[in-house]
Amino acid sequence: RDLIKMPGVSADFSQWRQESLPNTSMIGSFSDHTAPVWSYDATSATVGSANGAPSIFCSDVVAPGNHMEGKMMIQPASADDDYFGFVLGYSPGDFTNPGGEYYVLDWKRKGQLLGSSYNPCGGTSMTVPKGLAASKATGAVVESELWAHADYTCAASIGGVEELTRGSTLADIGWVENKEYDFCLEVTETSIKLTIDEVKEIEIAVPVDSSTPFCFYTFSQDYPKWYDVTIAPLSDHGCDGDPHFKTWTDEHFEYHGQCDLVLAKDPDFADGLGMDVHIRTKVVRYWSYIKSAAIRIGNDILEIEGSATEFDSETHYWFNFDYQGELTEFAGFPVKIFAQQGTRVHKNRIEIDLSSKYPGQKIVLSTFKEFVKVQFENSSAEAYGNTVGMLGDYKTGKTLARDGVTGLHDFTDYGHEWQVLPSDGMLFREVSHPQFPEPCIDPEDPRGQRQRRLDESTVSIEDAEAACASLKDELDRKDCVYDIIATQDMDMAGAY
Repeated sequence: RDLIKMPGVSADFSQWRQESLPNTSMIGSFSDHTAPVWSYDATSATVGSANGAPSIFCSDVVAPGNHMEGKMMIQPASADDDYFGFVLGYSPGDFTNPGGEYYVLDWKRKGQLLGSSYNPCGGTSMTVPKGLAASKATGAVVESELWAHADYTCAASIGGVEELTRGSTLADIGWVENKEYDFCLEVTETSIKLTIDEVKEIEIAVPVDSSTPFCFYTFSQDYPKWYDVTIAPLSDHGCDGDPHFKTWTDEHFEYHGQCDLVLAKDPDFADGLGMDVHIRTKVVRYWSYIKSAAIRIGNDILEIEGSATEFDSETHYWFNFDYQGELTEFAGFPVKIFAQQGTRVHKNRIEIDLSSKYPGQKIVLSTFKEFVKVQFENSSAEAYGNTVGMLGDYKTGKTLARDGVTGLHDFTDYGHEWQVLPSDGMLFREVSHPQFPEPCIDPEDPRGQRQRRLDESTVSIEDAEAACASLKDELDRKDCVYDIIATQDMDMAGAY
């Protein structure tokens, strides 16, 4: 059966299929391993008590072009310390296919030494570390190769396993029993990214067959569980009013701190005019929002700010520090201002049309109530290929430090890295606390406070989901639900 290319929202596990490494590939002391039995209900998939062979449970949806997110854990009934995770790029039968090629993202609880009886193919003992890793499996492998992330030579093995990388923070940290982990897998035909608990752990540039699914993976591990799983297409670039950032390659992340941030910067933009885009965030309890944004192109500066006042239809902007100054052009580019009139809740925007230099492209600064959004519509490498800042590297989407080399996977550290410095210039008309060298102000315990807020919420998640249901992009829907719960304001669905 052909896989679906455009998925729905929640994963339908009844349409998934399972496959395990066959007994002929389990040699030596591994030979007593049997294929585990996968079970599922409307919201979760799991394996029972079997100390089983490498096994996968694969979606009815192709992975490249989509992202899968949800929760995973090892349930408290477990007494083991082995592998669980994901497999990508797998075609049916690849476990025994001499020409097969797929990727294993597996996480082990404890390091372990197994004697040579488990490895008659290699004839040596195997020591494997705890932690998270990404490996490439090629050909018809044996169980010891998947166990040790190794390539052993014997008649039973027509292939091998090569470890490509380890987790950015979980390289030598094992999973914890009965602990819930949030995960997000983003897959294209040229890359795989795995985020766990909002930290990008694995990012590899590899070819992924466009017809292959998402797969859960377990090896010698009982009671793994994946649940509340959604699959949706990868999706303008920029940042939303409540700071949900989208990198140039459409990776979503959040930074909830208070300071001025460099969203995008390129001194050579538009044949040397140069461009700087800064945003100013404000903390409210455990979350923050974008209070204002400022952009400079050439010698012109434009700042925009929202308003919490009902029926305020004014677009609050400053052109070269003059409030509502005449604005028909910005750095030589045509400008249009749109203001919503006569409504209790106002949604306004300013469009800078770059078509004279970059056909079809716009920079849009918009407001919804007090929330500000910046978007780069129909962006191209020609326009933004050399930008740096919170939106990451244009070509790879990597969230890089100011040195252009160091990857930052903790988004709190990333926000601090791109706090506006004196060398970045001051675009805003007023100075606001904090300014460097004072660090950005981070909310206390944002994840814990967030959960407590959900527990105390007077707006139900079901109501928030219903209000956001019309949004096509699953990650936008998720951000929308979060904003409604955080602000306790059902109107927030109108910001999207």
